[in-house]
Amino acid sequence: MRAPVTAPTLGIIAINDVYALTHLPRVASLVAHHRARTRADRWLVVLAGDFVAPSVLSSLDGGHRMVGCLNALGVTHVILGNHEDDVPVSELQARVREFQGCWLGTNVHGFAPPLSRHDVVEVGGKRVGLVGVVMNDPNVYHRAPFGGVRLEDPNEVVVREAARLRSASGCDTVIALTHQWVKDDRALAQTGVVPLIIGGHEHDPHLEHVAGAVITKSGMDATHAAIVTLTLTEPPSVHVEHESTASYPLDPRLQQLVDEADAFIERLAGGVLVSRLPGPLSSQGSRVRQTTMGTFVTSTLRDALGVDGALFNGGGLRGSEAHTDVLTLGDLQNELPFDNEVVVAVMPGRLVREAVAYSRRHAPGTGHGGFLQVDDRARVGDDGHTLTHFAGAPLDDDRGYRVAVPRGHLLGLDRIEPFERFAREQPDAVPAAGSGRSPRLILLEALVRARLANAGSFEALDQDQDGRLTRAELTRALTEQGAPPSETTVSLVLDTLDANHDRVLTRDEVHADDEP
Repeated sequence: MRAPVTAPTLGIIAINDVYALTHLPRVASLVAHHRARTRADRWLVVLAGDFVAPSVLSSLDGGHRMVGCLNALGVTHVILGNHEDDVPVSELQARVREFQGCWLGTNVHGFAPPLSRHDVVEVGGKRVGLVGVVMNDPNVYHRAPFGGVRLEDPNEVVVREAARLRSASGCDTVIALTHQWVKDDRALAQTGVVPLIIGGHEHDPHLEHVAGAVITKSGMDATHAAIVTLTLTEPPSVHVEHESTASYPLDPRLQQLVDEADAFIERLAGGVLVSRLPGPLSSQGSRVRQTTMGTFVTSTLRDALGVDGALFNGGGLRGSEAHTDVLTLGDLQNELPFDNEVVVAVMPGRLVREAVAYSRRHAPGTGHGGFLQVDDRARVGDDGHTLTHFAGAPLDDDRGYRVAVPRGHLLGLDRIEPFERFAREQPDAVPAAGSGRSPRLILLEALVRARLANAGSFEALDQDQDGRLTRAELTRALTEQGAPPSETTVSLVLDTLDANHDRVLTRDEVHADDEP
């Protein structure tokens, strides 16, 4: 009697939305464990978008160390997430070149270097096609995404490419990596073209069976991983479990890379972002009154994002000292410890006025964490809460203003009732989750670019006219602004802008994508 034939099996370990390196050493051990103990004819390790940015580290190195860790981990396939657009295009292009696996971009047209339209892997005599798509919702991008590429509808592309892979490439099945809302993944599952959707974008875990397909998202920062077994029967059989990475030991090689990245950030903490402050900056009392730090933060957010004005909650400013001379990276991290996503919303002047007044209703008594700080082109009346001017002119109740504001306020953070009412009555006017960025990261990049811009034009700084700013030229430029800069400060400026990590700055790197 013949033994039954066992169908080939593809094993996949999937993570998504990884903004910190912290848990990757444990993922490495998890991968090694399952390779050794879970039967599969072949293993893949995939990441469904959002890993190049955003974090303090990525603002300094453009995701260079993250990609290095993914290479060491043996990640085989990645896709774009919407936050890959947070770094300058030159940085993203460098990361694509550095990644040693397959970077899928099935619905991305016009990116250079080109992303892979698909991949086909052989598994025990069977062929499995992989496609990868990123959301084309303009509400989650703060500019034309990825340097102005064309993004096709993700689900339509998956349906078309899956059919082509089966007919032209002889694939027995096709699986999709997606970075989009789970509701769109459910719609894709309903088409019946793929048995497995490995997704990203939501930061909470999802594991669902929809119309015969399995949708999995393991949550953010690799605290959990999806362990997938795809048995290549007809039709394919999919089994998925989500497993915590916490119980796995730290892989020594990955941990060394993480320690080096942590040391890199620590080393730059003393780097000077602003060498000559316009006056003392302090956030003390920001729950009860307008502060100089509140004005500085909101004005910098406004200018960096190219909007009419900015609002920021006083409770989000936590510095304990007055800055009278310089502002360092460490100071910025202390002042803005929270990653409250700042978005750009269009709202009528009436709403801005009402929200500011409502947020300040407890001052100067008990104070309130939601006390809205305003920028230097806004003016508040003598009563301390009535906004009279905005965007450098008398406030127009009926005008639609583009306002930078923590997204959480529009959804109930600090219970600012006019914002809550606005979200209830006009939900479509609330920017999508993931469309903004951490205020700390926005300020870091803006202040570094401003410091270099204050030193002069690129042509003036490039003394030998070779099209590159060396460390010596950069030091000379920063020295001419005042006292000689520390090595830490020069490194901070260089590492924030050096997309190619060749220790020099080109004109494109100095001016890359700094439009709002």
